[in-house]
Amino acid sequence: MSNAKPERVRLASGRKELRELIETCEAIGERKFNPFFLDVGLAVETLRRYFPFWESLDDHCLDAETIKDLAEVLGLQKSQLRYLSSALYTTPEMLERKFRVLSLKRLGEIFLKSWHPIVEREQLTVDGIREGRSYWNQLLSYEERRKKRVLGKAAQPTAADLDSLVKSGIMTREDFAKNLRRLWEELGAETARNGHVEYWAFVRRDTYQETVQRAYFVSFLLTYGFAKMLRDGAKMKLVSLATPTEKVAEGMVSYPIAIPIETGRPKRL
Repeated sequence: MSNAKPERVRLASGRKELRELIETCEAIGERKFNPFFLDVGLAVETLRRYFPFWESLDDHCLDAETIKDLAEVLGLQKSQLRYLSSALYTTPEMLERKFRVLSLKRLGEIFLKSWHPIVEREQLTVDGIREGRSYWNQLLSYEERRKKRVLGKAAQPTAADLDSLVKSGIMTREDFAKNLRRLWEELGAETARNGHVEYWAFVRRDTYQETVQRAYFVSFLLTYGFAKMLRDGAKMKLVSLATPTEKVAEGMVSYPIAIPIETGRPKRL
């Protein structure tokens, strides 16, 4: 009787450990943990320790299931190692192991190859060495120095409206109104013949600067109700309005249109 009780305790403990191993393997398979989270060697030792006590079919099935799951984890570890090696990836732990097995001579050679000093002393003296050593000993780590930097948020991009053009001195309000009306009259003359004009035929000119400028003013003609744009398949058509509203229409939609800088003549919409 005294031997039977420890036997049952050992069996219960072994079954519990194997079920925990299976749960860990399943979590790794579901990408909840890194494959190297599990020490496969230690897991195999656990299997080896409890294997002599298995008697029932259920115990052997549990043992076999654990072996199968451990094999899958090994496959995941192999895949991760293959990927990391192909990407020349290394971890701090791997670097530490490499450094520990290197000789002092080899460490010195590596240091000299990777050393890129930013200052130079014409004469190396004992006092100079002490001064340099004192500087580096008192220098805070990069993480500590980084905490002291005040990193503000970058300004968000804004639109170049009429007010910004006036403030920058590019044009006055009188010039803007004059150019806008001139282009509206030109659009009216173009659309009087066919009722509409193709957008790119009206906007593009020989130089990139002229093309961008006309596209910019056309956007204001559309915004303030001097004209409207129609889509005809892949083409865009402009129609001049005889009576402009001269105010921003509600529910306006913005359509960004790219203009290649090479010639000012777009190759695609």
